[in-house]
Amino acid sequence: MPPKKRIQKQDILAAAAQVIRQKQTPTVRSIAAQLGCSTQPLYSEFGSQEKLFEALPEYLRQTYLAAHCTSYKDFGRVFLRFAAEEKELFQYLYLRRREPGQTLLEDPNRELTLQLLASNLEMSGEQAAEMHRRMQYYCYGLGVMIATGYRDMSAEEIDRELTDIFVILLRHYKQVPDEATLAYWLERSRHLIG
Repeated sequence: MPPKKRIQKQDILAAAAQVIRQKQTPTVRSIAAQLGCSTQPLYSEFGSQEKLFEALPEYLRQTYLAAHCTSYKDFGRVFLRFAAEEKELFQYLYLRRREPGQTLLEDPNRELTLQLLASNLEMSGEQAAEMHRRMQYYCYGLGVMIATGYRDMSAEEIDRELTDIFVILLRHYKQVPDEATLAYWLERSRHLIG
């Protein structure tokens, strides 16, 4: 029976995240040092430095941002909590230069989020996608302010901000003409913003 591999891909990616948390530039050598090994296991697992660093953003998204939420607001909370609790990882993931044509905001929760919006707010998939895109932009801006220390926000402040922007977007996308109609749509969507 062949010997069991001591260092797995997940170990390497977790070590890379730890290197970033320590405000170091992640390199094959710094990750190997974090693991207490040579660089050989990293190349054995990934084949190349490029493949390792291609896998790292997806690992971070799946580990820290993928969520099984039933509330639309929860997706925003997860994102902003990540910005507050994992500032270095947030900055690595979202404040890096992108290649032309690369997706700007990768969202591991996108499909579930759009389904929640479309079904609960009786809107088309395209409308739900547009509304969510605008919410992403808003959350991204808040996340950058939180992760860079420009602004600290309590959980209550985050909830209030997410509710306020949801109401603004709801008014726009449902073309709410008056307060009674707004009250109807807020009641319909109370579990989305709870």
